[in-house]
Amino acid sequence: MRTLILLRHAKAVRAHEAPDDKSRALTGRGRREAAEAGAAMAAARLKPGLALVSTAARTRETAACGLGAFKLEQRFEEALYHAAPEGIWDAFTASDAESVVIVGHNPGIGELASILVHQAHDGSKLARDLSGRLPTSSFSAFEVRGDQMLAAGSRLLAAWKPERE
Repeated sequence: MRTLILLRHAKAVRAHEAPDDKSRALTGRGRREAAEAGAAMAAARLKPGLALVSTAARTRETAACGLGAFKLEQRFEEALYHAAPEGIWDAFTASDAESVVIVGHNPGIGELASILVHQAHDGSKLARDLSGRLPTSSFSAFEVRGDQMLAAGSRLLAAWKPERE
């Protein structure tokens, strides 16, 4: 069994504040919440060995702020920039690491989390909160059996989202 951790990038500056979408950096809140997400992963005893990160500035910065405490290999993958759930899943299955964190974007990252929560038949409040969207800086971690996305035999291990007023 493998572990898949889906981490949505942290809060980034607005589109008009950057030359283009890929260049959008994190805000101060985004940097803080990315660090909190990493701390929450550690508290949940998740130990990713590989980070697959979209090439956008906001995902790279999220990885730098949130995953710095983990001893892991990082790979930056253009295919993860606004990838659909299938593309994210393909990146995961193409890797050979036991525990993988993917730092990406909605809607794809949130849709994949919803698919895996649905497969897990988990009716908890936490699972219901994850269905449909993954807020910025949030993560969900799954135990996965198998390489087929629609038959992954997933089980929700942990999830976290920042507390906001």
